[in-house]
Amino acid sequence: MILKNKLTEALKQAKGEREIHAFLKQEPLLVWATFMACGGHSDYVIPEFSLSGKYYADFVVMQSFSGGWNIAFIELEPVDEKPFNKDGSPSKRLRGAIKQIDDWHDFEKEEGASLRSHLADAAQKCDTLYPERNLGREPRCVKMPLRDPKTYLCCKYFIVMGRRSHFDEELIHAKSKFARHHNVELLTYDRFTTVAEKLIQQYEHYKSRTIEKEEKDFLDQFAENPEQFIVSGNQDVSKYPSEMDIYGTRHNIRSNEEGDGFLVNVLDGLYEIFEDRRTFNLNRIDPDGLGFNIAINLESLSATIQLAEIYERFIHFHINTKHSLDLVNECLQFLRENPPFRLEPD
Repeated sequence: MILKNKLTEALKQAKGEREIHAFLKQEPLLVWATFMACGGHSDYVIPEFSLSGKYYADFVVMQSFSGGWNIAFIELEPVDEKPFNKDGSPSKRLRGAIKQIDDWHDFEKEEGASLRSHLADAAQKCDTLYPERNLGREPRCVKMPLRDPKTYLCCKYFIVMGRRSHFDEELIHAKSKFARHHNVELLTYDRFTTVAEKLIQQYEHYKSRTIEKEEKDFLDQFAENPEQFIVSGNQDVSKYPSEMDIYGTRHNIRSNEEGDGFLVNVLDGLYEIFEDRRTFNLNRIDPDGLGFNIAINLESLSATIQLAEIYERFIHFHINTKHSLDLVNECLQFLRENPPFRLEPD
């Protein structure tokens, strides 16, 4: 059964909001496509999001861009209930939803750091859109983690309630003025139907996407014990030695005070290392402070520092011999695909 038909049947059967919420939890791409435009770097759909245990959103949808995030907070109300009274005033149920949105908006403005932390935790533990890609990983917009207070959040609020058939000409006019007065957009459940019609090819591609065995094994392990993969945004270097001796060379390891991860000086270069799902990612920091990725999913801290030293020697080779950086990149690609070291994880 195609997505639109499944949705139509679910909407017919729904008497409140719980039934349709259960359906939408199984169709995260539909939720994402309804509230986010195309583009962005990383995407998440988080059901039943808790704002510090004080308030709850039925869904939060997130999309990162360079330096910030688009965040959609979504409140589901009954499918079969009209949002407005005959005189155009909000119904009692809609007024209650507006009050919830006001609380969420106040929380965003007054407790931004806490909100970022809760969003990052939920993204690591609860994403349903691309769990094989997102679970257990600290969410980032390019180089900046979501927890960073400098990260810009563009928050929007939505209430989904009723059907288009509940609106005559006067009530359509009342709905059109709603966002202007309440800092929230009101949608009917027919918006999901419209989006489902446009998703046919993308939906089939999404459902049939290849998930490698390694990713499937990870998802099984994550389901049994999520905490073993979770690394906080401000990574604690204390569980690692402050210095490591690798083949006679001692390397100092220190916290990155400007963000998560930690720093290691290798020869004349500065490298940034992030722990991720019990593996390590390696970035090189240029003199202007910008970082670029060297490798991901390295199996140990020792192996990561070894690769940093190899890469730094490549850079010296390029500078001293004037050989093209293309040769350096080819050598690095070979090492990525054929690592010369197979060390046990630290």
